[in-house]
Amino acid sequence: MTKNLQYAFYKTGISEQKVIVAIHGWAGDRYSMYPLMKMMKIYNADWYLLEAPYKVKQGNGRSWSYQISDGVWEVDEPKRLLNSFFSEIFEKYPSVNIYVLGFSQGAMVCLDFALFLDKPLGGVFPISGFLRHTDKESVRLHHCQADTPILIGHGKDDDKVPVEASVNAYRLLKGQGANVELLLYKGRHKIGMKYIRKMNEMIQL
Repeated sequence: MTKNLQYAFYKTGISEQKVIVAIHGWAGDRYSMYPLMKMMKIYNADWYLLEAPYKVKQGNGRSWSYQISDGVWEVDEPKRLLNSFFSEIFEKYPSVNIYVLGFSQGAMVCLDFALFLDKPLGGVFPISGFLRHTDKESVRLHHCQADTPILIGHGKDDDKVPVEASVNAYRLLKGQGANVELLLYKGRHKIGMKYIRKMNEMIQL
């Protein structure tokens, strides 16, 4: 059992004004989001590039969950690890200065975990992701995140995760009064430049 999440830490400036937690997708690792960090050019920020706790069966990448049995996935241990990580950074920084972004499986972590944190965040950015449970009766976010800006992004021609997954997440969150936007962009299973520019603007307001 993993005791703590591993991560890569980068400081872009002599003092932090923003804190960005980046969550990679399936078969990624703590360095997968490094190119995005360099591309965004956000200065005076502390970056935490998280690494998922489980090794994938093939290759060297990591996963945020694993299948216990047919249709049943491990969620309790990842939530414990994520809760432990966020408890620590909430002690270091004001929660409203913290922005959480995730790609693919990492976007699922944004939607199914980050939005339920009990301290208001500066913003949440799920990209090319999906919800684990799609029934309309489920509560979609903690009341502390009611005003948190959420920008859902997805490539219109995504060949890994259907764009309808993000459209559905947007509709369900919007229906519960969340401060959410949906931005669709040209491309497949990737983070589009249009989305990066919009995310950058929102973080650096």
